Amino acid sequence: MTRPASERPEEVQELAGEGRLITVTVGKPAHGGTFVARHDGRVVFVRGACPGETVVAELLPESSSSARFWRAETIDVIEAGPDRVPSAWPESGYEGIGGADYAHIRIEAQRRIKTEVLQELMTRARITSYPIEDIQIEPARDDHTGLGWRSRVRFAVDNGKVGMRGWRSHDIHEVGSNPLAHPVIQGLGIGVWKAPSGVVAVDVAAPSGSSPAIIVRAEKELSLEELNLPAGCDKASVLLTTRKATTTLRGDDTVREIVGDDIFTLYAGGFWQVHVDAPRLLTGAVGQALDAREGECVWDLYAGAGLFSVPAARAVGAKGELVSVEGAERASADAASNLAAYPQARTVSADVRDFLARSTEGADRVVMDPPRAGVGEAAMARLAELTRTRMVYVSCEPSTLARDLRVAEHEGWAITDFQVFDLYPHTHHMECVVKLERAAR
Repeated sequence: MTRPASERPEEVQELAGEGRLITVTVGKPAHGGTFVARHDGRVVFVRGACPGETVVAELLPESSSSARFWRAETIDVIEAGPDRVPSAWPESGYEGIGGADYAHIRIEAQRRIKTEVLQELMTRARITSYPIEDIQIEPARDDHTGLGWRSRVRFAVDNGKVGMRGWRSHDIHEVGSNPLAHPVIQGLGIGVWKAPSGVVAVDVAAPSGSSPAIIVRAEKELSLEELNLPAGCDKASVLLTTRKATTTLRGDDTVREIVGDDIFTLYAGGFWQVHVDAPRLLTGAVGQALDAREGECVWDLYAGAGLFSVPAARAVGAKGELVSVEGAERASADAASNLAAYPQARTVSADVRDFLARSTEGADRVVMDPPRAGVGEAAMARLAELTRTRMVYVSCEPSTLARDLRVAEHEGWAITDFQVFDLYPHTHHMECVVKLERAAR
């Protein structure tokens, strides 16, 4: 039964009087952390709900009468579903921070929902070379709660207020205990810091092999004393980045990451896998899928600081070749340093599309870990032409992955393994590792 309006919270009644609220029953999940409902025949994407629930939701301002679909945020639960639990991060609820869309859903159900979303995307992309029903998400090792996993966090700052932005909003909200962040990051106290004028954002890294690093992004030069960081930051390296330059105010501008027996050194603000267990898990999955052989040529595209390049260089041996391709110059330089012990490895600082366009000879095997935009249709078709034996595609964005896999199938490739890992618990994101081989003719 729907609770009578008179029993709803006062805030809900007030918004209802403004005509901004709708009552809907939500159904299947949609990509992006929302759930699908219908109101007077119109599709509504509702955040903060669970499958099967009846909720009161507030329409976003963009949801006009002429809009093709509406977006709304749950403000009151009339009939709760079996998957709802007390939020792991209350500040991510109604009018709270974005980025933790599933914090109110039990962790096992989150993984079921993500599996449904991924399977739907692959079905819509008309993927045919791999059984869709076999695509199932797996947790990281010993990750039973989905908390404390983020080794990198970005805080937004506005007029001294430090927090994170809301869902589809520029408003900044307090982060509270910030439970997804690594305990080292929680201990820094950045979330309750009053930032001085000119600070616009703060990036924090908790590396596995060195002290934490804080990168303050500012519109003007500031000294360490002017920043007046919390006492919890006293042992952290501190960098200040402006439009003109990056200055090291304390410590070092690099961090160290330990993965098995390998030590990687990279710029403190550079890309690294966010989940604390991701480097170990992904190097294992990628290495097994790639299965590089001695004497082969392997390309590592979008290589970053060389997480996948180093084990691939070892696998091909002295008679093989490893080519690391990365568009960010600093990351490419870090990869070169991390690969210094392997004469068979070379680094190329270039946009991957440009590298593929000018390549006349291909590779035996290729691993790629593109940003969320994916490889792109034209580049994927070119890669399918240049690769001789096997491709391994690592992706944190399933919609662009689906698009690129469809291209690969069209170009004569088949998916022979598809692994999915829940490396972003309490969010709608996931990490995929897909193995492709030339289809039998």
